[in-house]
Amino acid sequence: MTLIELKEYEKTDVQFLFVANSNFQLLQLTIGDNEETWSSAGFDVMELPNSKPVCQVGSVQLLFDSTGQQGISRAAVHGVSGVIDSLKFDTAPSLAFSNIDAWLPSVHPNGVTRIDHLVVTTADCDRTTRAFESNGIHPRRVRTFGNDEDKMRQTFFWLGDVILELVGPDQSETNGNALFWGLALISDNLQATADYLGEKCTPVKSAVQPGRKITTIKTREIGITTSLAVMSAHLKTS
Repeated sequence: MTLIELKEYEKTDVQFLFVANSNFQLLQLTIGDNEETWSSAGFDVMELPNSKPVCQVGSVQLLFDSTGQQGISRAAVHGVSGVIDSLKFDTAPSLAFSNIDAWLPSVHPNGVTRIDHLVVTTADCDRTTRAFESNGIHPRRVRTFGNDEDKMRQTFFWLGDVILELVGPDQSETNGNALFWGLALISDNLQATADYLGEKCTPVKSAVQPGRKITTIKTREIGITTSLAVMSAHLKTS
């Protein structure tokens, strides 16, 4: 399967509200990058005792390991452990689920405050969805888009206050692993974020979701190995 580009990923008309009663919570992502590349994009990176460099984005800790696999190699989720359709999920004994409120961020220099979506790609949406369901993670919404010949499917799950978006062909293809592919981040002032990043991001434009905006960080140009978009915050509903 050809990886879906962010210009396609943003074509969703789905809007979500925070789900506070989830049995799961995304706590940590391991990323095979040098932390300096993230610092250059305006993320606060810190060194913890006896730990690799980390960056706290909302309730999720990004752990940088430049000696490992590029991109997002594994996730730590409260309530999940093991391999789900080739996706590696670790327990996180050093991350206390009950202390999430204490981690909620100061705003990064680039204006990012939290993660909105973790994007996973797959060649077989049915297979990967079944694998999540067998671990108690059930879809909240399914959407298809595109022409009949190349129709794509988006399936949305909650990992606490982060959406996991599964993307792949509506009709299953031949063998292909599920992969952690990218992140959609939130800024409360997206234009200020774009101004800070300058030529490191694309111009701000309207997202498909009414009232929201989006920009894409030019990750390849600055040495970040996972795809990153930044969006304006969800609109508040009465």
